[in-house]
Amino acid sequence: MSILSDLIDNAAGLTCDSRCVKPGYIFVAIRGRATDGNLFTREAEKRGAIAVVTEEQAPELTIPVITVPNARRALAELAARFYSFPADSMSVIGVTGTNGKTTITYMLEHIFAQAGRKPGIIGTVRVNTGRHTFPSRLTTPDAVTTNNYLAQMRTNGVSHVAMEVSAQGVEMHRVDAVKFSCGILSNISPDHLDFHGNFANYLAAKKQFLKLLAPSSAPLIINSADRLCSEIGKAFSGRLITAAVDQPADISASVKSITAYSSRFEISSTALTDINGQQIAASRIQVQLPLTGRHNIENAVLAAAAALLHGVPLTIISAALANVRSVERRMNIFHMSGRTIVDDTALNPASINAVFNSVSAFRPRRTWVINAIRGGRGPAINGVNAAVIADWQEKLGFSLIVTSSIGSVSKSDIVTLEEKIAFLGALDSRQSKYTYFSSLNASLTAALQASGSSDLLVLLGAQGMDDARKILTSLVLSLDCLPQLDSSDLVQIVP
Repeated sequence: MSILSDLIDNAAGLTCDSRCVKPGYIFVAIRGRATDGNLFTREAEKRGAIAVVTEEQAPELTIPVITVPNARRALAELAARFYSFPADSMSVIGVTGTNGKTTITYMLEHIFAQAGRKPGIIGTVRVNTGRHTFPSRLTTPDAVTTNNYLAQMRTNGVSHVAMEVSAQGVEMHRVDAVKFSCGILSNISPDHLDFHGNFANYLAAKKQFLKLLAPSSAPLIINSADRLCSEIGKAFSGRLITAAVDQPADISASVKSITAYSSRFEISSTALTDINGQQIAASRIQVQLPLTGRHNIENAVLAAAAALLHGVPLTIISAALANVRSVERRMNIFHMSGRTIVDDTALNPASINAVFNSVSAFRPRRTWVINAIRGGRGPAINGVNAAVIADWQEKLGFSLIVTSSIGSVSKSDIVTLEEKIAFLGALDSRQSKYTYFSSLNASLTAALQASGSSDLLVLLGAQGMDDARKILTSLVLSLDCLPQLDSSDLVQIVP
Protein backbone atom coordinates (compact mmCIF):
# COMPACT_ATOMS: atom_id res chain seq x y z
CA MET A 1 0.00 0.00 0.00
CA SER A 2 3.04 2.29 0.32
CA ILE A 3 3.19 2.92 -3.45
CA LEU A 4 -0.53 3.61 -3.45
CA SER A 5 -0.19 5.92 -0.45
CA ASP A 6 2.40 8.02 -2.28
CA LEU A 7 0.22 8.11 -5.39
CA ILE A 8 -3.00 9.09 -3.59
CA ASP A 9 -1.23 11.84 -1.69
CA ASN A 10 -0.37 13.43 -5.03
CA ALA A 11 -3.51 12.52 -6.96
CA ALA A 12 -6.05 15.03 -8.23
CA GLY A 13 -8.90 12.60 -7.74
CA LEU A 14 -10.07 9.01 -7.59
CA THR A 15 -12.76 7.07 -9.44
CA CYS A 16 -13.89 3.63 -10.52
CA ASP A 17 -15.75 5.03 -13.56
CA SER A 18 -13.42 5.50 -16.52
CA ARG A 19 -15.76 8.15 -17.93
CA CYS A 20 -15.07 10.32 -14.87
CA VAL A 21 -11.27 10.12 -15.10
CA LYS A 22 -9.53 13.50 -15.32
CA PRO A 23 -5.81 14.33 -15.54
CA GLY A 24 -4.10 13.33 -12.30
CA TYR A 25 -6.75 10.79 -11.24
CA ILE A 26 -6.24 7.24 -10.03
CA PHE A 27 -8.51 4.75 -11.77
CA VAL A 28 -9.64 1.72 -9.77
CA ALA A 29 -10.76 -1.01 -12.17
CA ILE A 30 -13.57 -3.05 -10.62
CA ARG A 31 -15.17 -6.13 -12.07
CA GLY A 32 -18.84 -5.25 -11.56
CA ARG A 33 -21.98 -7.27 -12.08
CA ALA A 34 -22.81 -5.57 -15.37
CA THR A 35 -19.49 -4.09 -16.53
CA ASP A 36 -15.83 -4.97 -16.01
CA GLY A 37 -13.79 -1.86 -15.32
CA ASN A 38 -10.67 -3.68 -16.48
CA LEU A 39 -11.93 -3.26 -20.04
CA PHE A 40 -11.44 0.49 -19.75
CA THR A 41 -7.91 0.84 -18.37
CA ARG A 42 -6.55 2.17 -21.68
CA GLU A 43 -9.38 4.71 -21.84
CA ALA A 44 -8.49 5.81 -18.29
CA GLU A 45 -4.86 6.21 -19.36
CA LYS A 46 -5.87 8.33 -22.35
CA ARG A 47 -7.97 10.54 -20.11
CA GLY A 48 -4.96 11.33 -17.93
CA ALA A 49 -4.97 8.73 -15.15
CA ILE A 50 -1.67 8.57 -13.25
CA ALA A 51 -2.19 4.96 -12.11
CA VAL A 52 -4.52 1.98 -12.38
CA VAL A 53 -5.48 -0.19 -9.41
CA THR A 54 -6.84 -3.62 -10.27
CA GLU A 55 -7.25 -7.23 -9.16
CA GLU A 56 -6.55 -8.43 -12.70
CA GLN A 57 -3.55 -8.65 -14.99
CA ALA A 58 -3.94 -5.34 -16.80
CA PRO A 59 -2.65 -4.71 -20.33
CA GLU A 60 0.71 -3.02 -20.65
CA LEU A 61 0.32 0.68 -19.93
CA THR A 62 2.66 3.64 -19.67
CA ILE A 63 1.39 4.42 -16.16
CA PRO A 64 1.83 2.35 -12.99
CA VAL A 65 -0.50 -0.63 -12.54
CA ILE A 66 -0.91 -1.74 -8.94
CA THR A 67 -2.43 -5.15 -8.30
CA VAL A 68 -4.45 -5.58 -5.11
CA PRO A 69 -6.36 -8.54 -3.60
CA ASN A 70 -9.65 -6.65 -3.52
CA ALA A 71 -10.23 -3.61 -5.73
CA ARG A 72 -13.41 -2.50 -3.94
CA ARG A 73 -11.68 -2.54 -0.57
CA ALA A 74 -8.72 -0.67 -2.05
CA LEU A 75 -11.11 1.97 -3.42
CA ALA A 76 -12.59 2.48 0.06
CA GLU A 77 -9.19 2.80 1.70
CA LEU A 78 -7.88 5.15 -0.99
CA ALA A 79 -11.03 7.31 -0.81
CA ALA A 80 -10.71 7.70 2.96
CA ARG A 81 -7.04 8.64 2.61
CA PHE A 82 -7.67 11.03 -0.30
CA TYR A 83 -10.18 12.96 1.82
CA SER A 84 -7.96 12.74 4.94
CA PHE A 85 -10.17 10.29 6.85
CA PRO A 86 -13.13 12.65 7.40
CA ALA A 87 -15.14 10.14 9.50
CA ASP A 88 -12.49 10.40 12.22
CA SER A 89 -13.52 14.02 12.85
CA MET A 90 -17.13 13.30 13.81
CA SER A 91 -19.40 10.65 15.28
CA VAL A 92 -20.79 8.47 12.49
CA ILE A 93 -23.65 6.19 13.48
CA GLY A 94 -24.13 3.32 11.03
CA VAL A 95 -27.73 2.10 10.82
CA THR A 96 -28.39 -1.23 9.13
CA GLY A 97 -31.26 -3.71 9.03
CA THR A 98 -33.99 -4.66 6.58
CA ASN A 99 -36.47 -1.96 7.57
CA GLY A 100 -36.45 1.23 9.60
CA LYS A 101 -33.06 2.58 8.52
CA THR A 102 -34.42 5.76 6.97
CA THR A 103 -36.77 6.58 9.84
CA ILE A 104 -34.09 5.91 12.47
CA THR A 105 -31.57 8.17 10.73
CA TYR A 106 -34.18 10.94 10.42
CA MET A 107 -35.01 10.59 14.11
CA LEU A 108 -31.32 10.79 15.02
CA GLU A 109 -30.79 13.84 12.84
CA HIS A 110 -33.72 15.55 14.55
CA ILE A 111 -32.65 14.55 18.07
CA PHE A 112 -29.09 15.80 17.59
CA ALA A 113 -30.36 19.09 16.14
CA GLN A 114 -32.69 19.56 19.12
CA ALA A 115 -29.75 18.80 21.43
CA GLY A 116 -27.71 21.64 19.92
CA ARG A 117 -25.42 19.44 17.86
CA LYS A 118 -24.88 19.89 14.13
CA PRO A 119 -26.13 16.74 12.36
CA GLY A 120 -25.59 15.28 8.93
CA ILE A 121 -27.36 12.43 7.19
CA ILE A 122 -26.58 9.97 4.38
CA GLY A 123 -29.43 7.72 3.35
CA THR A 124 -32.09 6.50 0.96
CA VAL A 125 -34.11 9.69 0.66
CA ARG A 126 -31.63 12.54 1.09
CA VAL A 127 -28.18 13.73 2.08
CA ASN A 128 -27.57 16.58 4.52
CA THR A 129 -23.99 17.86 4.59
CA GLY A 130 -24.69 20.41 7.31
CA ARG A 131 -25.09 23.23 4.82
CA HIS A 132 -26.79 21.65 1.82
CA THR A 133 -29.58 19.08 1.56
CA PHE A 134 -30.28 17.20 -1.66
CA PRO A 135 -31.90 13.94 -2.85
CA SER A 136 -29.76 10.83 -2.68
CA ARG A 137 -29.18 8.31 -5.46
CA LEU A 138 -28.26 5.24 -3.41
CA THR A 139 -28.98 4.18 0.17
CA THR A 140 -25.23 3.76 0.73
CA PRO A 141 -23.20 5.64 -1.91
CA ASP A 142 -19.94 4.37 -3.38
CA ALA A 143 -16.82 4.81 -1.27
CA VAL A 144 -15.58 7.94 -3.06
CA THR A 145 -18.95 9.69 -2.82
CA THR A 146 -19.39 8.68 0.83
CA ASN A 147 -16.03 10.14 1.83
CA ASN A 148 -16.69 13.23 -0.27
CA TYR A 149 -19.94 13.81 1.65
CA LEU A 150 -18.17 13.25 4.97
CA ALA A 151 -15.41 15.67 3.98
CA GLN A 152 -18.04 18.33 3.17
CA MET A 153 -19.64 17.69 6.56
CA ARG A 154 -16.29 18.13 8.30
CA THR A 155 -15.82 21.47 6.54
CA ASN A 156 -19.36 22.48 7.52
CA GLY A 157 -18.79 21.67 11.19
CA VAL A 158 -21.03 18.60 11.40
CA SER A 159 -20.58 16.77 14.68
CA HIS A 160 -22.86 13.74 14.30
CA VAL A 161 -23.77 11.78 11.16
CA ALA A 162 -26.64 9.29 10.87
CA MET A 163 -25.83 6.97 7.96
CA GLU A 164 -27.83 4.17 6.40
CA VAL A 165 -25.68 1.12 5.69
CA SER A 166 -27.28 -1.32 3.26
CA ALA A 167 -26.34 -4.97 2.88
CA GLN A 168 -25.23 -4.19 -0.67
CA GLY A 169 -23.07 -1.36 0.63
CA VAL A 170 -21.38 -3.71 3.08
CA GLU A 171 -20.86 -6.49 0.55
CA MET A 172 -19.44 -4.02 -1.98
CA HIS A 173 -17.03 -2.55 0.64
CA ARG A 174 -18.41 0.98 0.26
CA VAL A 175 -17.92 1.83 3.94
CA ASP A 176 -14.88 -0.32 4.77
CA ALA A 177 -12.76 2.66 5.77
CA VAL A 178 -15.47 4.66 7.58
CA LYS A 179 -14.86 4.89 11.32
CA PHE A 180 -18.21 4.34 13.03
CA SER A 181 -18.84 5.59 16.56
CA CYS A 182 -21.56 2.98 16.97
CA GLY A 183 -23.84 0.71 14.96
CA ILE A 184 -27.57 -0.01 15.00
CA LEU A 185 -29.14 -3.27 13.82
CA SER A 186 -32.90 -2.72 13.48
CA ASN A 187 -34.38 -6.01 12.20
CA ILE A 188 -33.75 -8.77 9.68
CA SER A 189 -36.18 -10.31 7.18
CA PRO A 190 -35.94 -11.46 3.53
CA ASP A 191 -35.14 -8.74 1.01
CA HIS A 192 -32.86 -7.94 -1.94
CA LEU A 193 -32.82 -11.60 -2.97
CA ASP A 194 -32.17 -10.50 -6.55
CA PHE A 195 -28.80 -9.06 -5.51
CA HIS A 196 -27.71 -11.55 -2.87
CA GLY A 197 -29.12 -14.67 -4.50
CA ASN A 198 -30.66 -16.11 -1.35
CA PHE A 199 -31.49 -15.21 2.23
CA ALA A 200 -28.36 -16.89 3.60
CA ASN A 201 -26.14 -14.57 1.55
CA TYR A 202 -28.21 -11.55 2.58
CA LEU A 203 -27.84 -12.53 6.23
CA ALA A 204 -24.09 -13.01 5.76
CA ALA A 205 -23.80 -9.44 4.40
CA LYS A 206 -25.59 -8.09 7.48
CA LYS A 207 -23.19 -10.03 9.70
CA GLN A 208 -20.26 -8.42 7.86
CA PHE A 209 -21.39 -5.07 9.26
CA LEU A 210 -20.09 -6.13 12.68
CA LYS A 211 -16.55 -6.18 11.31
CA LEU A 212 -16.83 -2.47 10.53
CA LEU A 213 -17.24 -1.61 14.22
CA ALA A 214 -14.10 -1.32 16.31
CA PRO A 215 -14.77 -3.70 19.28
CA SER A 216 -12.88 -1.46 21.69
CA SER A 217 -14.74 1.76 20.93
CA ALA A 218 -17.90 1.32 18.84
CA PRO A 219 -20.85 -0.39 20.56
CA LEU A 220 -23.54 -2.26 18.63
CA ILE A 221 -27.18 -1.50 19.43
CA ILE A 222 -29.58 -4.28 18.48
CA ASN A 223 -33.32 -4.74 18.48
CA SER A 224 -33.18 -7.69 20.87
CA ALA A 225 -36.85 -8.50 20.21
CA ASP A 226 -35.82 -9.55 16.71
CA ARG A 227 -34.55 -13.15 16.78
CA LEU A 228 -32.04 -12.76 13.97
CA CYS A 229 -30.70 -9.50 15.38
CA SER A 230 -30.08 -11.27 18.68
CA GLU A 231 -28.31 -14.14 16.93
CA ILE A 232 -26.07 -11.75 15.00
CA GLY A 233 -25.40 -9.75 18.15
CA LYS A 234 -23.98 -12.83 19.88
CA ALA A 235 -21.14 -12.84 17.37
CA PHE A 236 -20.10 -9.27 18.18
CA SER A 237 -16.92 -9.12 20.23
CA GLY A 238 -17.45 -5.54 21.37
CA ARG A 239 -20.01 -3.92 23.67
CA LEU A 240 -23.57 -4.95 22.92
CA ILE A 241 -26.47 -2.67 23.87
CA THR A 242 -29.97 -4.16 23.72
CA ALA A 243 -33.11 -2.19 22.89
CA ALA A 244 -36.63 -3.57 22.71
CA VAL A 245 -40.33 -2.85 23.00
CA ASP A 246 -42.33 -4.42 25.82
CA GLN A 247 -39.54 -6.68 27.01
CA PRO A 248 -36.45 -6.28 29.22
CA ALA A 249 -33.45 -4.58 27.60
CA ASP A 250 -30.74 -2.04 28.35
CA ILE A 251 -33.08 0.54 26.84
CA SER A 252 -36.72 -0.49 26.55
CA ALA A 253 -40.04 1.03 25.57
CA SER A 254 -43.25 0.15 27.35
CA VAL A 255 -46.25 0.82 25.12
CA LYS A 256 -49.13 2.74 26.68
CA SER A 257 -51.27 3.32 23.59
CA ILE A 258 -51.16 3.33 19.79
CA THR A 259 -53.75 5.29 17.84
CA ALA A 260 -54.16 5.89 14.12
CA TYR A 261 -52.04 9.03 14.37
CA SER A 262 -49.72 8.71 17.36
CA SER A 263 -48.08 6.46 19.93
CA ARG A 264 -47.49 6.87 23.65
CA PHE A 265 -44.86 4.89 25.54
CA GLU A 266 -42.32 5.03 28.36
CA ILE A 267 -38.59 4.67 27.72
CA SER A 268 -36.54 3.08 30.51
CA SER A 269 -32.76 3.03 30.54
CA THR A 270 -30.47 1.01 32.80
CA ALA A 271 -27.20 2.49 34.04
CA LEU A 272 -24.87 2.74 31.04
CA THR A 273 -21.55 4.17 29.89
CA ASP A 274 -21.55 6.45 26.85
CA ILE A 275 -19.05 6.27 23.99
CA ASN A 276 -16.75 8.70 25.81
CA GLY A 277 -16.67 6.62 29.00
CA GLN A 278 -19.05 8.88 30.93
CA GLN A 279 -21.55 7.24 33.27
CA ILE A 280 -25.27 7.50 32.45
CA ALA A 281 -27.61 7.01 35.39
CA ALA A 282 -30.64 4.74 35.06
CA SER A 283 -33.74 6.77 34.14
CA ARG A 284 -37.16 6.67 32.56
CA ILE A 285 -39.36 9.14 30.74
CA GLN A 286 -42.72 9.36 28.97
CA VAL A 287 -42.76 9.84 25.19
CA GLN A 288 -45.59 11.04 22.96
CA LEU A 289 -44.64 10.16 19.36
CA PRO A 290 -46.67 11.77 16.54
CA LEU A 291 -46.27 8.60 14.46
CA THR A 292 -48.40 5.48 14.50
CA GLY A 293 -47.32 1.85 14.58
CA ARG A 294 -45.38 -0.43 16.85
CA HIS A 295 -42.57 -0.47 14.28
CA ASN A 296 -42.12 3.28 14.77
CA ILE A 297 -41.84 2.76 18.52
CA GLU A 298 -39.06 0.25 17.77
CA ASN A 299 -37.40 2.83 15.51
CA ALA A 300 -37.71 5.47 18.23
CA VAL A 301 -36.18 3.36 21.00
CA LEU A 302 -33.23 2.40 18.75
CA ALA A 303 -32.64 6.06 17.87
CA ALA A 304 -32.98 7.00 21.54
CA ALA A 305 -30.39 4.40 22.49
CA ALA A 306 -27.85 5.79 20.03
CA ALA A 307 -28.50 9.39 21.08
CA LEU A 308 -28.17 8.46 24.76
CA LEU A 309 -24.82 6.77 24.10
CA HIS A 310 -23.69 9.99 22.40
CA GLY A 311 -24.44 12.09 25.47
CA VAL A 312 -27.97 13.34 24.78
CA PRO A 313 -30.15 13.22 27.94
CA LEU A 314 -33.46 11.33 27.85
CA THR A 315 -35.34 14.56 28.54
CA ILE A 316 -34.09 16.10 25.30
CA ILE A 317 -34.65 12.83 23.42
CA SER A 318 -38.26 12.71 24.60
CA ALA A 319 -38.88 16.34 23.66
CA ALA A 320 -37.36 15.81 20.21
CA LEU A 321 -39.40 12.66 19.52
CA ALA A 322 -42.56 14.55 20.46
CA ASN A 323 -42.23 16.76 17.39
CA VAL A 324 -40.40 14.52 14.94
CA ARG A 325 -41.91 14.45 11.45
CA SER A 326 -42.66 11.40 9.38
CA VAL A 327 -40.36 10.52 6.52
CA GLU A 328 -41.57 10.77 2.96
CA ARG A 329 -43.62 7.67 2.06
CA ARG A 330 -43.13 6.05 5.48
CA MET A 331 -46.63 5.69 6.93
CA ASN A 332 -47.60 9.13 5.65
CA ILE A 333 -51.23 9.85 6.48
CA PHE A 334 -53.23 12.50 4.65
CA HIS A 335 -56.80 13.21 3.57
CA MET A 336 -58.38 13.78 0.17
CA SER A 337 -62.02 14.29 -0.71
CA GLY A 338 -63.25 12.69 2.50
CA ARG A 339 -60.91 9.71 2.20
CA THR A 340 -58.03 8.88 4.52
CA ILE A 341 -54.86 7.92 2.62
CA VAL A 342 -51.96 5.91 4.06
CA ASP A 343 -48.85 6.00 1.86
CA ASP A 344 -45.93 3.66 2.56
CA THR A 345 -43.01 2.34 0.54
CA ALA A 346 -43.66 -1.19 1.83
CA LEU A 347 -41.46 -3.44 -0.29
CA ASN A 348 -40.86 -6.65 1.68
CA PRO A 349 -42.86 -8.92 4.01
CA ALA A 350 -41.81 -7.19 7.23
CA SER A 351 -42.66 -3.68 6.03
CA ILE A 352 -45.98 -4.88 4.60
CA ASN A 353 -46.83 -6.47 7.95
CA ALA A 354 -45.90 -3.24 9.74
CA VAL A 355 -48.29 -1.23 7.60
CA PHE A 356 -51.23 -3.57 8.08
CA ASN A 357 -50.59 -3.84 11.81
CA SER A 358 -50.76 -0.05 11.90
CA VAL A 359 -53.83 0.49 9.72
CA SER A 360 -55.73 -1.86 11.99
CA ALA A 361 -56.02 1.16 14.32
CA PHE A 362 -58.20 2.96 11.75
CA ARG A 363 -61.96 2.42 11.67
CA PRO A 364 -62.87 3.11 8.03
CA ARG A 365 -66.13 2.40 6.29
CA ARG A 366 -64.22 0.35 3.70
CA THR A 367 -60.55 -0.21 2.93
CA TRP A 368 -58.90 -0.21 -0.49
CA VAL A 369 -55.30 -1.35 -0.96
CA ILE A 370 -53.45 -0.30 -4.10
CA ASN A 371 -50.16 -2.19 -4.42
CA ALA A 372 -47.36 -1.58 -6.91
CA ILE A 373 -45.52 -4.74 -7.94
CA ARG A 374 -41.83 -4.36 -7.17
CA GLY A 375 -40.01 -4.00 -10.48
CA GLY A 376 -36.45 -5.06 -11.22
CA ARG A 377 -36.06 -7.05 -7.99
CA GLY A 378 -36.92 -10.56 -9.19
CA PRO A 379 -39.90 -12.94 -8.95
CA ALA A 380 -38.98 -14.36 -5.52
CA ILE A 381 -39.61 -11.24 -3.43
CA ASN A 382 -42.78 -10.47 -5.40
CA GLY A 383 -44.23 -13.90 -4.78
CA VAL A 384 -43.55 -13.59 -1.06
CA ASN A 385 -44.97 -10.05 -0.92
CA ALA A 386 -48.18 -11.15 -2.64
CA ALA A 387 -48.60 -14.04 -0.21
CA VAL A 388 -48.34 -11.67 2.76
CA ILE A 389 -50.89 -9.27 1.25
CA ALA A 390 -53.24 -12.19 0.55
CA ASP A 391 -53.03 -13.28 4.19
CA TRP A 392 -53.90 -9.76 5.36
CA GLN A 393 -56.77 -9.53 2.89
CA GLU A 394 -58.24 -12.66 4.43
CA LYS A 395 -57.96 -11.09 7.90
CA LEU A 396 -59.11 -7.56 7.11
CA GLY A 397 -61.35 -8.05 4.08
CA PHE A 398 -60.09 -5.12 2.01
CA SER A 399 -60.48 -4.62 -1.74
CA LEU A 400 -57.18 -5.06 -3.56
CA ILE A 401 -55.93 -3.30 -6.68
CA VAL A 402 -52.57 -4.28 -8.20
CA THR A 403 -50.51 -2.33 -10.73
CA SER A 404 -47.28 -2.68 -12.69
CA SER A 405 -46.97 1.13 -12.76
CA ILE A 406 -46.10 1.16 -16.45
CA GLY A 407 -45.05 4.66 -17.45
CA SER A 408 -44.37 5.72 -13.87
CA VAL A 409 -40.98 4.08 -13.23
CA SER A 410 -37.45 4.29 -14.59
CA LYS A 411 -36.01 1.60 -16.82
CA SER A 412 -34.34 -0.22 -13.92
CA ASP A 413 -37.65 -0.46 -12.03
CA ILE A 414 -39.87 -1.78 -14.84
CA VAL A 415 -41.89 -4.83 -13.78
CA THR A 416 -40.87 -7.87 -15.79
CA LEU A 417 -43.33 -10.49 -17.02
CA GLU A 418 -41.82 -12.99 -14.57
CA GLU A 419 -42.33 -10.58 -11.66
CA LYS A 420 -45.93 -9.93 -12.66
CA ILE A 421 -46.64 -13.66 -12.99
CA ALA A 422 -45.03 -14.36 -9.61
CA PHE A 423 -47.11 -11.69 -7.86
CA LEU A 424 -50.47 -12.41 -9.48
CA GLY A 425 -49.84 -16.16 -9.36
CA ALA A 426 -49.34 -16.04 -5.60
CA LEU A 427 -52.64 -14.16 -5.24
CA ASP A 428 -54.41 -16.64 -7.51
CA SER A 429 -53.09 -19.62 -5.57
CA ARG A 430 -54.73 -18.18 -2.44
CA GLN A 431 -57.93 -17.34 -4.32
CA SER A 432 -57.53 -13.65 -3.51
CA LYS A 433 -59.87 -11.22 -5.21
CA TYR A 434 -58.09 -8.35 -6.91
CA THR A 435 -58.05 -6.00 -9.86
CA TYR A 436 -54.98 -5.57 -12.03
CA PHE A 437 -54.16 -2.42 -14.02
CA SER A 438 -50.98 -1.96 -15.99
CA SER A 439 -50.70 1.75 -15.21
CA LEU A 440 -50.59 3.55 -11.86
CA ASN A 441 -52.94 6.24 -13.14
CA ALA A 442 -55.61 3.68 -14.07
CA SER A 443 -55.34 1.89 -10.73
CA LEU A 444 -55.72 5.12 -8.73
CA THR A 445 -58.59 6.28 -10.91
CA ALA A 446 -60.39 3.00 -10.25
CA ALA A 447 -59.77 3.32 -6.50
CA LEU A 448 -61.23 6.83 -6.45
CA GLN A 449 -64.22 5.79 -8.56
CA ALA A 450 -65.08 2.87 -6.32
CA SER A 451 -64.33 4.43 -2.93
CA GLY A 452 -66.17 7.14 -1.09
CA SER A 453 -66.15 9.38 1.95
CA SER A 454 -64.86 7.77 5.18
CA ASP A 455 -63.02 5.07 3.21
CA LEU A 456 -59.34 4.25 3.70
CA LEU A 457 -56.94 4.00 0.76
CA VAL A 458 -53.62 2.29 1.42
CA LEU A 459 -50.85 2.95 -1.13
CA LEU A 460 -48.20 0.24 -0.98
CA GLY A 461 -44.97 -0.21 -2.89
CA ALA A 462 -41.58 1.23 -3.63
CA GLN A 463 -40.68 3.09 -6.84
CA GLY A 464 -43.91 2.16 -8.59
CA MET A 465 -45.99 4.09 -6.06
CA ASP A 466 -43.73 7.13 -5.72
CA ASP A 467 -45.94 9.36 -7.90
CA ALA A 468 -49.24 8.20 -6.39
CA ARG A 469 -49.88 11.22 -4.17
CA LYS A 470 -49.28 13.65 -7.02
CA ILE A 471 -51.54 11.65 -9.33
CA LEU A 472 -54.25 11.37 -6.68
CA THR A 473 -54.18 15.11 -6.11
CA SER A 474 -54.73 15.70 -9.82
CA LEU A 475 -57.49 13.09 -10.02
CA VAL A 476 -59.36 14.42 -7.00
CA LEU A 477 -59.62 17.81 -8.70
CA SER A 478 -61.61 16.12 -11.45
CA LEU A 479 -63.40 13.64 -9.18
CA ASP A 480 -66.83 15.00 -10.02
CA CYS A 481 -66.23 14.06 -13.64
CA LEU A 482 -65.44 10.43 -12.84
CA PRO A 483 -68.27 7.90 -13.13
CA GLN A 484 -68.91 5.97 -9.91
CA LEU A 485 -68.25 2.23 -9.91
CA ASP A 486 -69.66 -0.41 -7.68
CA SER A 487 -67.06 -2.46 -5.80
CA SER A 488 -68.30 -5.56 -7.65
CA ASP A 489 -66.84 -4.04 -10.81
CA LEU A 490 -63.35 -4.28 -9.31
CA VAL A 491 -62.76 -8.01 -9.42
CA GLN A 492 -60.19 -9.60 -11.73
CA ILE A 493 -60.37 -6.81 -14.32
CA VAL A 494 -57.26 -6.79 -16.51
CA PRO A 495 -57.47 -4.01 -19.11
